[in-house]
Amino acid sequence: MTDITSPYYPYYKVHEAYFGFDQFAYFPKKICDYLIDAPQGLYTPPDDNTYPRCRLWKYLYYDGAHPLDNPLPTMQQKMDVLFNPELPTEPPTDKGYRLFPQQYIKQSQTDAQTRIYCYMGRTVANAQNNTFAASVIFDVFTYYGYELNTKTDVYSRSGAIVADLIEALHGVCMDGIGTFQMAKQLHPDSGTRAIFDGDTNVGHELIIGLEMSTTANRDTAAFNNLPNFGDNQNIKII
Repeated sequence: MTDITSPYYPYYKVHEAYFGFDQFAYFPKKICDYLIDAPQGLYTPPDDNTYPRCRLWKYLYYDGAHPLDNPLPTMQQKMDVLFNPELPTEPPTDKGYRLFPQQYIKQSQTDAQTRIYCYMGRTVANAQNNTFAASVIFDVFTYYGYELNTKTDVYSRSGAIVADLIEALHGVCMDGIGTFQMAKQLHPDSGTRAIFDGDTNVGHELIIGLEMSTTANRDTAAFNNLPNFGDNQNIKII
């Protein structure tokens, strides 16, 4: 008889579940939090152009020539350009909103600027090894007058941001449950393409795969032949 405390009562769950698929909705914020690169404990974001998130922020925040020659934006400056859905048309500074954990919303743009939109795309399942791959989409738009104004060998501002996003994410395991991979073997949508909003903004779209693992949490007998992951009896190393 099924345990009445089972979330699947009155039925049995007989197959491993996708690992916390409820986290799918949280990933845009998690990813934006990672990109914001906030100080934490002994960690201070370095103002060093060899770091991809440092370069990303300089290209995103500074609109003029030689953006990498500017200081890394402060935490307050970063938070000021993070989209606030409660005040969609009232950004706190004249920089406007520039980082959006959601899809394109043109109505909140009042001035020329560079922007990143981060949201979840198509999900594909791999039944062979009980994993699935979500796609994370970044739409990087910039005002056409800013796209080529860096006055450096980096000719495309939006292209530079996409390159920094790939470097900052590819191979990174976020929260210990998902790994970003820029590979069509993981997700068929992975890649980049040029985009245009039909008005004054041009840019690039990046789609990167995020592989999620599974648990062995089911109502029938446990997998006694698999090692445990730490002390958690529900997570197995597949």
